[in-house]
Amino acid sequence: MRKKNLKFVVTINAALEIKNGQAQVVVKDVKVKPSKLSLPVEAPVAGKEKSARKKLGKPIHDIVLESAKKVSKKADEGIFSSVDLFNQAIKKYPGLNKKSFNTTVISAAPEHASWKYYRNGKDYLIYLGKGKYKLRESAG
Repeated sequence: MRKKNLKFVVTINAALEIKNGQAQVVVKDVKVKPSKLSLPVEAPVAGKEKSARKKLGKPIHDIVLESAKKVSKKADEGIFSSVDLFNQAIKKYPGLNKKSFNTTVISAAPEHASWKYYRNGKDYLIYLGKGKYKLRESAG
């Protein structure tokens, strides 16, 4: 979610009162300008949240594998990038989150240096270095 800025001024009219050796701050008035603020975000409606699986119709790993199979057939020597995969997947699944997709691509390639952070037992891609991948023989 992107950060949104709200511009407003808060003026506090307060006094410091000292009684019996103790100091106390007494707030007399608080003013906010503008007097009404509208938040630039929509509040979530109860029951309307959807998981990625429900929204996309299938698990993201299946989407990555499906995209890899299509892209590898068209790619020179079967070598492709995660951008190629995402561009293929977004055609059929427009609600796809790019960060989640790229994380899933990494988690499907045990040779990737960051794989250790995303391990999940899937290994249908081979990481070739410099952002390039190839479909594993057993997955095709």
